[in-house]
Amino acid sequence: MLKLTRLAAIGLIALAVVLALAAFAMSRRAPASTVAPSTVDHAVTPQRVPVVEASTMLRAGQPIRAADLRMGEAAAAPAGAYTSVAEAAGAVPVRDLPAGSALDRGLMAQGYALRLNPGERALAVPVDELVAAGNRILPGDYVDVFLNLRAPPGINTDGQAQARLLLSRLRVLSYGATDTAPAVAAAPASGDAADSRAADIQGSSSASGSSSDSTSAPARSAVLAVPVEEANRLLLGAQQGKLFLALRNPTDVGLPDQDLFAPSVAVLSPRRALSPEQQLALASPENDAFAGIDADALAGRRTGQGAAPAPVARVAAPVRRSAPRLSPGVEIIRGEPSSHSGSR
Repeated sequence: MLKLTRLAAIGLIALAVVLALAAFAMSRRAPASTVAPSTVDHAVTPQRVPVVEASTMLRAGQPIRAADLRMGEAAAAPAGAYTSVAEAAGAVPVRDLPAGSALDRGLMAQGYALRLNPGERALAVPVDELVAAGNRILPGDYVDVFLNLRAPPGINTDGQAQARLLLSRLRVLSYGATDTAPAVAAAPASGDAADSRAADIQGSSSASGSSSDSTSAPARSAVLAVPVEEANRLLLGAQQGKLFLALRNPTDVGLPDQDLFAPSVAVLSPRRALSPEQQLALASPENDAFAGIDADALAGRRTGQGAAPAPVARVAAPVRRSAPRLSPGVEIIRGEPSSHSGSR
């Protein structure tokens, strides 16, 4: 009996030792088990950042509306990403963007294109110190373009040479090596010209270091923002004569009234039997530019109504008066014999 008691006691002691060892082992593994789940959770659900994305198809060349955008999430924001819908609204994509595309500035039109208002084109004209107000012109200035039209050589030049205002109040986008900053938005069509001027000057001073040493590199061209319907006049004037840029105060908004003068005859004549809607469409800037202008029309020698036909009428008038002088004399000679025979 005593032997069984001892065996039972030894068994209980051994069981207690085993349970103690098991409890110690479990207490050692508990911290590792609590850390491991948190590590796994971070790997499965990484942190996401908000991005602006397209809610519908965005067409290239069409300004983006706020209604076409939405806020989304991405694993990482692309370089140049927008942070809000209001910031991306108004940008113009350079290619079609499908719905769900994350937007960034690299997908939008930049540079000179944003300096132009709708209906304007950027054209370069040759300049030097004489024709460009002594190189006092800066990007953001407004200039008048005067045309000095030379007479053709070898012929009678009476009344051929002329100088006149060709285009008025054109905005200067760049002058020589001096350029506007690409980040500056386009100047408003009708707004505070002084603010636009200040922004342009600030952009030109920070655009590149070449503007500081412009004296070592004389300006050879100036880029102007030209209405599309006036581009033909500027290009033809630069080819046929010499252009002079006259600097003007940005707050001076005076313009010539072209309705007071006879319109120039276009190179292309409109088709006959146009509908009223098509006749109105002829006056659009794009169609006006497409009709074109030639050297005679630029010089004012071909207009829709004016003094051009007058010399023809003055030359033809004496010819019509010379014929009646001969006919009465013939009738008098033929009438004499009849009157003499009647007296007999």
